[in-house]
Amino acid sequence: MLFNSFEYAVFFAAILAVYFRLPVRPRWPILLIASYIFYMGWRPLFVFLLMFTTLVDYVGGRIIDGAKRELTRRLALVGSVSINVGLLAFFKYYNFFISNVHAAASGFGYDYDFIYIDVILPVGISFYTFQSLSYTFDVYARKLPAERNLLRYALYVAFFPQLEAGPIERAARLVPQIQKDKFADPQRFRDGLWLIGYGLFKKMCISDLIAPVVIGIYKDPHQYNGSYLLLATALFAIQIYCDFSGYSNIAIGSAKMLGFDLMTNFRQPYFSRSLTEFWRRWHISLSTWFRDYVYFPLGGSRLSMLRSLRNVMIVFLLSGVWHGAAWTFIIWGGLHGAILCVERLGGAFVERTSGVRRIVETRGGGLFLGAAGFLWTSAIVLVGWVFFRANSLADALWIIGHLGRIGPIDYGTFKVLGLASFEIVLAIFQISLLLSIDYLIFAKPDLLVRWRNIRALGMAAAVALFYNIILFGIFEKAEFIYFQF
Repeated sequence: MLFNSFEYAVFFAAILAVYFRLPVRPRWPILLIASYIFYMGWRPLFVFLLMFTTLVDYVGGRIIDGAKRELTRRLALVGSVSINVGLLAFFKYYNFFISNVHAAASGFGYDYDFIYIDVILPVGISFYTFQSLSYTFDVYARKLPAERNLLRYALYVAFFPQLEAGPIERAARLVPQIQKDKFADPQRFRDGLWLIGYGLFKKMCISDLIAPVVIGIYKDPHQYNGSYLLLATALFAIQIYCDFSGYSNIAIGSAKMLGFDLMTNFRQPYFSRSLTEFWRRWHISLSTWFRDYVYFPLGGSRLSMLRSLRNVMIVFLLSGVWHGAAWTFIIWGGLHGAILCVERLGGAFVERTSGVRRIVETRGGGLFLGAAGFLWTSAIVLVGWVFFRANSLADALWIIGHLGRIGPIDYGTFKVLGLASFEIVLAIFQISLLLSIDYLIFAKPDLLVRWRNIRALGMAAAVALFYNIILFGIFEKAEFIYFQF
């Protein structure tokens, strides 16, 4: 069931009515039933995989929490992690692994018949697996006690607003909210509707509008000169941000209306002045997951500089693998990891060099470095998106090699790709509107809140947002990009 569908609007309205109107306590079992119905709207049988993951980590958590021997606790942890990672690896990476083994064997002259399986990737498996694993890790580290109620833990894993694409929540944050009874709150309703509306605007009015151009050019990049390739890459940067952050907005808004507070997943990442800052603003729930459960256990930055850089590379290579079973994703993660290492070395150099530090701290030096950092970050992120979006490694390398070969752009090409003159003007307007709103959120959040609290202005903005979505939104039920991960 897609957030950008009439079915979800009816489903969510019905859940709100039942959740707050039925005189039952506690109310959270209604959300558990709703969450499983929501997930079964895709492929009903995969709900049993979700239930199995839930049961494995619930039992593992209880054993870890109650065991007196450290060996028992470790065995329970290893068992839980092995089952979760094993399932994820099978559904997501089996054919990728087999194809690479086959290629390596063929390179040495061996020709075996390897078994390929037509595996369907369950929607959200990467997200709910990591969410469930975080609970097991936290129980093992004694950061929280094991949840005694199986159904309450099941809701933590399957909570429908963030089930399919995050944010990846932590048990210490979400489970206590489940335990508290909820009441209808008009202010939460208003805040939630704003978030949902903004998320639908990003998805339906921008991401889905420009998607045909990105798809068309990246489908066969060899037909286009560098101008088209650069434009398609820039549009993909906007598309994936609007698509994924739009999903997060709708998830957070839906949860807020139900009385839950989910973590912020995006903080205007394209205004970042370094790649380090970018990753503090992009897919925050995943980056903090890797920080807490991979980077810190490896030693973080407490070790020598060399080992610290090694840890950064491990984290981002794993992040690339998490995103998909292809070498393009691994290279994307490796590129980001390598640049983060360069930035860390540069920061260490500035800290050790007093003269450079004084220049950085001056107003003029800070403004110059801020502008340079923005351009540097934008260039690295765009190059990374080429690998992330390309259909193959060969295509990605070809695109990178031809980005600088600027050539003429023909209007007729865009018409063939699905953007006539009106759609081009509309896309420019919608993207400009997005940048203006995101800038206000980034630089002047208090001003934006004051404007919204002016009743007449707030009503006008709400009506304009509603009509923008109704009149110009794409109602073709396009899936969210991160469903494939």
